[in-house]
Amino acid sequence: MAKSKAGRTRWKRFGVALVPGVVIISGLTAAAANGAVPMSFAISGTAFKVSADKMVAEDVVQYGGLTQKVGPNSKPIILSGFKTATFDKLCQSVRVPLPFSIGGKDAVVMVIKSGSASADDMIADLAQMTGNAVFEGVDIGVDAAATKNDDGSWRGPDMGPRPQGGFAQQVDKVTVVNARQTVYAVSAGTFRLPDLDIGVNFDNKECF
Repeated sequence: MAKSKAGRTRWKRFGVALVPGVVIISGLTAAAANGAVPMSFAISGTAFKVSADKMVAEDVVQYGGLTQKVGPNSKPIILSGFKTATFDKLCQSVRVPLPFSIGGKDAVVMVIKSGSASADDMIADLAQMTGNAVFEGVDIGVDAAATKNDDGSWRGPDMGPRPQGGFAQQVDKVTVVNARQTVYAVSAGTFRLPDLDIGVNFDNKECF
């Protein structure tokens, strides 16, 4: 009599479901192993969470945009560029839905932590941010195409073409305590993650 296959997990399918997360983890592990390398974090339009006890960013530019070209799947974002940024107790998490249920669980959560972290030339597709913020040297309502230094160089990192007539703000320095961000993508020229800690859970335990 053949054994019943009921309740068994098809591990090949499970592996396929985890591929996006494995790619993320591999990229971050490589960054940690090599000290500081260019890197990018995104999962095909899926929002993820980033938190820090304290975030300090300098030479900041922000203006409105979309996650991609105008279309049914585009989402509004605040395109945020930081020339430099530091984070105390950084946490980054992403919830990846599974195509099947495992013990009543329908998603896997991947969490990446670092006691402290720093980045240069960071760009984030920001959907939402909360925290207690202090802005220094802030200029609100400037044309995005005019976010420049006195010498004519661009403020913040290289963010590509900046929209003529776009509403923007530029800030010398911003400090955010208890920062909580929902983001669609992050890239950086260099990203340093000392004391990297990577974990996976089925309990929907995210950064916040």
